Amino acid sequence: MARTQPHTLTFRISCWIMGIVAFVQLVVAGLALAMRMEATREVKVVEKVVTQIVAAPKPEPIAAPRIEVDRDPLPDLPAAVSVPLPPPRNLETPAIADPVTEKLVKEARNARISEDMMSAVTKLEQALQSSPNEPNALYELGLVHEAMGIYDRATQYYHKVFELGTTGAGSLYLKASEKLKDGFEQPQDKVNRIVLGRARVFKDTREADGERVLVTIPVQSIAGEEIEGRDLEVLVNFFDEIGARKEIAPADTSTCKVDYKWVTEPVDWHSGEELLQVTYVLPAQDQQQQHIFGEKRYYGQVVELSYKGELIDSQAWPHILARKLNKPDASPVFLDKELPPGYNQENPLLPNVDPSSIDPMPLPSYDKAQAANQLPPPPADLPPDDGIPLPVPPEYRHLPKR
Repeated sequence: MARTQPHTLTFRISCWIMGIVAFVQLVVAGLALAMRMEATREVKVVEKVVTQIVAAPKPEPIAAPRIEVDRDPLPDLPAAVSVPLPPPRNLETPAIADPVTEKLVKEARNARISEDMMSAVTKLEQALQSSPNEPNALYELGLVHEAMGIYDRATQYYHKVFELGTTGAGSLYLKASEKLKDGFEQPQDKVNRIVLGRARVFKDTREADGERVLVTIPVQSIAGEEIEGRDLEVLVNFFDEIGARKEIAPADTSTCKVDYKWVTEPVDWHSGEELLQVTYVLPAQDQQQQHIFGEKRYYGQVVELSYKGELIDSQAWPHILARKLNKPDASPVFLDKELPPGYNQENPLLPNVDPSSIDPMPLPSYDKAQAANQLPPPPADLPPDDGIPLPVPPEYRHLPKR
């Protein structure tokens, strides 16, 4: 009996727990049922008609009490620091990897500058055999054909450079695209884009023997104009004033000296103007030449601006010099009263003829018919009466017959 007592106690505790759980469940079920019954009740609304309107008094506004709050000032924030962006990286001309190709391209460029186009084409074609896609050689071939006026071939080479893109051609890609977009430049396209400014003339009084004149010529261009120095040429033609009659004649290049020098270097036209200084030295004349031909002095100059051999601008100083150069020399006119007696009009270089030595006998005339016995003797150049022809010179003996 002592062994069965623990089992009986466990059974009793289990029954009590189950009874408590069942009681709790019954309470919960009752509450849930009560709440459900309360929710299902119907609400009845009774409407009544109000015949008298009573105005409710308007409530007075209640001012909210002002509450002062001590706020600490916000600390000053540091100013935003703007970090500048790095400058854009310019495209560079790609280097030539093959040394043999690099040598051929340099030699071809020198040949093009010296206008040896056939040698330039030969060297560039040799360079393309070892490096078919070399942008420097392709672009140089385009420049050579453009200089020769073969624009269709030049377009083909520029297009090949354009197809390489910026990765393969670098800055040559931009140059080739500009060539294809804008077309090929003609010398006349530079008219009114490159002009001559007003020249400034300075006469150096320190020159003891002869004259020394400094002429400063501004060469101006529009902004962004691309100019190659070898295609631009400035020529200055100087003129002198001779003698008391002040005749204008070109300067004698065998005796005078002309020097050209660019004052602003390097000459790149980035500022839109470059200055060319031309020095003209007129040596002193000896007394004999000055007595015979007259004194020679500097008068002015005509400046000519050419691009690729074509004249695009000119300027004369003084301005009347252009008029004097275009005016033909008039033949001297003499009045009859100014002619000296015995003036030989047929040959003025011969001395004058004395009128008293002229035979007053009239010359024979064939204008009026006269008798046969009154005719003068025939001239000496007529064939003789015997019918024998005069001898024929040797250079006229074998002429073809008509």
